[in-house]
Amino acid sequence: MTDAACEQIGDRASGALAGLRAGFPVMLGYFPVAFAFGASAAAIGITSGQAAGISAVMYSGANQAFLIGAIATGMPVALIVLIGVALSLRHILYGIVLRRRIGGGPGSLTFFGYGLTDEVFATALSRTADGTRPSGAWLAGLAFAAWSSWITGTLAGALAGGALRAANAGLADALEFALPALFLGLVWVSVSRRMLALMLLAGGLAASCILLGAPQLAIPAGALAAFLAGWRT
Repeated sequence: MTDAACEQIGDRASGALAGLRAGFPVMLGYFPVAFAFGASAAAIGITSGQAAGISAVMYSGANQAFLIGAIATGMPVALIVLIGVALSLRHILYGIVLRRRIGGGPGSLTFFGYGLTDEVFATALSRTADGTRPSGAWLAGLAFAAWSSWITGTLAGALAGGALRAANAGLADALEFALPALFLGLVWVSVSRRMLALMLLAGGLAASCILLGAPQLAIPAGALAAFLAGWRT
């Protein structure tokens, strides 16, 4: 191996480590959210392996929170997929914003694109604020840090939830509230007055569907009502 090749490998390794360090705050934030998802998944009978697989492949907090409710209410798979796609469209805009600001080859950018979440986007964008052009290795390290934390947190939550259910089924039922409670807490601290009105509208319509004996319509009806109300205003 030539000196130039060794130097190139060294640069990539140092760049990846720098990306991992930059992703550490994201890791700390992701772990408890992923833990709550894993615990909620265990509460509806999803195994720890399946929960970790969902986090590895789907890798989306909003979609996974929606998935738990959709599975519990028996929503059709086609509708789950359509709503999941709609929830993820914003990531296309993230890619457009970053594309001319970052470096890297096809391999590293493909992995980074797969791991491009809201927090990863914000971290990468802040890195470019002073004109720095992050390397592909740095971006891959950043994305891997967040992704690995999400999977690890999910697995830990699912294992804890499964063990608790085996020890005390009554207490384990409380885990079903973990993900919704955490999600509401995260939303509440940043929600605007206009968004709160849309949330109340969606929640009221969803609750009405459940009370009328049509829980499978609760999520799509609430989401559609909030979307139409927000679009009109």
